[in-house]
Amino acid sequence: MDNNYIMYTYYVSLVRGLTGYYVKFMAPTEEIVRKHLSKYFERMWCSVYTPNEMVELANKYTVNVINEENPICLLTDEWEY
Repeated sequence: MDNNYIMYTYYVSLVRGLTGYYVKFMAPTEEIVRKHLSKYFERMWCSVYTPNEMVELANKYTVNVINEENPICLLTDEWEY
């Protein structure tokens, strides 16, 4: 991975039968995550959250991050590693 990028953490809420489940991403921008979701997850996602927003959600609801230890890492909207 190129060290010139600052990677930020984002959490994505899933929908339909997966309500309450989230996918963790690492990416330089939220826009990259959103483009990736539109391309690969289509209508299976709802919102993108920051770590602070996830803490607020966890205080109110049950939060299940399915890949907490192994986030999807993106430098572009394509699959990276």
